[in-house]
Amino acid sequence: MKARLLLAAVTVLMLLPALPGLGQSGDGRIDVVRLEGAIDNTKLSYLINALETAGSDGAQAVILEIDSPGAVTEDIGQFLALLEDPPLPVVAWVGDAPAEALGAAARMLEIVEIVTVAPGAIVGHSNILVIGQGPSGHTGPFSADAVIANSSTPGVDRAEAALGQIVVWLHGQTINGQTLSTAEEATIDGDLTRTPTAVVRFVEPSSLRNLLAHALKPTTLFFLLAIALTVMAFEFYAIGPGLGAGTALLPFLVAAYGLATLPLHWWALTLVLGGIWLMAAEYQRAKFGPFSILGSLLLFIGGMTLVDGSPTLTAHWGGVLATTVLVVMFFAIAMPVVARTRFSTGTYGREHLIDKLGIAAETFVNGAGTVSVDGALWKATSHRELTIAEGAAITVTGVQGSWLDVTSDIPADSEQLELDSNSEDPEADE
Repeated sequence: MKARLLLAAVTVLMLLPALPGLGQSGDGRIDVVRLEGAIDNTKLSYLINALETAGSDGAQAVILEIDSPGAVTEDIGQFLALLEDPPLPVVAWVGDAPAEALGAAARMLEIVEIVTVAPGAIVGHSNILVIGQGPSGHTGPFSADAVIANSSTPGVDRAEAALGQIVVWLHGQTINGQTLSTAEEATIDGDLTRTPTAVVRFVEPSSLRNLLAHALKPTTLFFLLAIALTVMAFEFYAIGPGLGAGTALLPFLVAAYGLATLPLHWWALTLVLGGIWLMAAEYQRAKFGPFSILGSLLLFIGGMTLVDGSPTLTAHWGGVLATTVLVVMFFAIAMPVVARTRFSTGTYGREHLIDKLGIAAETFVNGAGTVSVDGALWKATSHRELTIAEGAAITVTGVQGSWLDVTSDIPADSEQLELDSNSEDPEADE
């Protein structure tokens, strides 16, 4: 009997140190669940799984680190319902600045018990639950237009620039009936200090989810789409698929995911395609002219208006302009240079054109123009600075892919020049 009493006493003594921790998780871990970018179905499943996993494997709380313009999926209500009745305490932190919490992300702030922000963070538009569907009748602390938040913003409990400061500040806070323990307190020279003790685990989406997330940013989506279409156009004029076509495949697939997920202005997509087509047509004419100017204008307007996400998800004009300039320079400078280099080692069965006589069908500009040889029109270049006038006699000196190298030493009235306008296209001779 005495032995049993002694064993019971020892057991009680062993449990006494744990009594102050009743109601808290065993290991004191804090899970930081990162939410960045628009919320689609893949990101929604990641958020739900992260919150449920944290609640089942011993974390004492979750900090939801937010930088999101909102949701593009109508199923976002599933996660909002989970936040209403979470498996463990949830704290929201909008950071690092200039992070944003708009639309459905702002609605999350209205649900959780504690809202913290990094000074300079942007919050608002919680009345827009799904991007592209417009505002609803919802009203709340963050339903108004977006504002720069700080500690005095209604609905904000704390403003700290760093996540570590939030973790320390949470010590002693009671959320959903649970008091958090994240630091040790000590008084040094009369001042109360806190030393963080909680283990912080960062939870992030998979690499595939992160890759697809880039397509949900309007500026990045436009960049990927424009680059993919440009490289495809280059491969078309390069006669057959090659390395460029394979290179364009990845950005095209990622862009296709964005096009299928985001709300779009389909007329804006037509502008993008039209802009690329006009610049390709101008490239075929071997000059930079009105088609290129109009194409670049259509490309820029299409990029700015491609996604129907205002006011929470919009393209940045600087990024769209940079992409447009890059595409224009590729068509105007890089494509001709690369094409000529690629074709410089072969004539593709057109050797019979060398030493043929013809006439200039138009006045050459910047060393390029159109000539007529054996009754067929060819794009041609002259390596002389002398401009070849329309109607001048020319001689083919070389073949670079689908382009002819010509000179204009022969007088226009040369008796050797005999043009047969009824002859077949030289392609038929091959």
